[in-house]
Amino acid sequence: MTTPHNICLNSVFLTEQIKLDLNHMLHHYFEEVRSLFQAKGIPAVVYTGGSLARQEPSIRWTEDDELRLFSDIDFVVHTTLDYQADPWLKNLESYLKQHYPQFNSTVALVSDLSNASGFFSRDIALAQRYPIYESFQVERVVPDAFDATQMFNVMIHQISNTFLHPQWSGLSKGAYFRPEARYHYIKLILECLRTQFRHAEDDVVGYYSVYYKRNDPRLQHILDPESIAILIEARELFGTLELPELDIIKILKASMLIHLGFDRTDVTDQELRDRLEELSLRSSHIIPSYRYALLALMFSLGEDRAGQQAYLALFSEILRRMETTDIIAVKADLHILTDNTWSEPLTLHNDAFRELLKTLILLRRDYVRQWRRQVTGEDKIPDLYNDLLPAKG
Repeated sequence: MTTPHNICLNSVFLTEQIKLDLNHMLHHYFEEVRSLFQAKGIPAVVYTGGSLARQEPSIRWTEDDELRLFSDIDFVVHTTLDYQADPWLKNLESYLKQHYPQFNSTVALVSDLSNASGFFSRDIALAQRYPIYESFQVERVVPDAFDATQMFNVMIHQISNTFLHPQWSGLSKGAYFRPEARYHYIKLILECLRTQFRHAEDDVVGYYSVYYKRNDPRLQHILDPESIAILIEARELFGTLELPELDIIKILKASMLIHLGFDRTDVTDQELRDRLEELSLRSSHIIPSYRYALLALMFSLGEDRAGQQAYLALFSEILRRMETTDIIAVKADLHILTDNTWSEPLTLHNDAFRELLKTLILLRRDYVRQWRRQVTGEDKIPDLYNDLLPAKG
């Protein structure tokens, strides 16, 4: 029997009563999951990743004023290679969603954690202190060293989640995205802040760490301490606060300076464009091409007409140089992105931008396919509205 731990230990704004109620709710669910594994007798060690591993969950209230967990429950099931194809395990996520619909549970099956890296390795190292179920001993994961490239990739992931969200593009919702675009909006800004701390000695683990470092000089050019505190609270108590009016593109530009190799904050747009072009010229593979083109597009939204056209020209140029051997999903429509024929200014909410995003979503499917092939060896075109990527926390 696993001793219950405080899942809300690092929560900043949850009241003691909410923490008590949420812990009771989740530990009851974990006991149900534990019983399922015990009944099946499957050799496994089960953890929760993401925000539950960091002990900083997000909650919400239903229309009937009932407390609910808003964070995903990302179960990581470490089992033997022989059981990776076990029908019950492969169907476990669907079973949990059907029988426990009050939680958004995902299940990732792994047989080896020795190569765990990035934020995932740090979350798992935390989760290993409190396994949900444990039928055999597993070697402890050593948290991966802070890697600037991984932090850059996390930012691209969050930017994509926010601006390619169905509520921006006008497409229907799907399992890959949160119900509300504003949750991705909050997480994007918090990642803009969290990834400024690039050294182990900074001791930045979760979003709660950002709260305690909200007065750090490294954040001053991005966001003021008061707004940071509001965003942390808005994430923990989702749907209860009015978000401050923030210039998301300005925040994005300021936060990406360190990821693009700048060691100062007084960077001009010409310097930003030159740096994006310089970096994009190093490879025409879809993975870097998508990333730098995405940044050029997003940076264009904060510009006057002339500045926007300069960024959009770079956006199209990067994609014209991109290798098309592995392009499948966007193949027939790639010209929409490369021809640069947008006659009206693009803004976050106008129809011209929404139409462009619909095509960019197709490019992202090809990008994710190549990313998955690189990371896992899997080769398929993902449906980003039904296929879940590995949890990012």
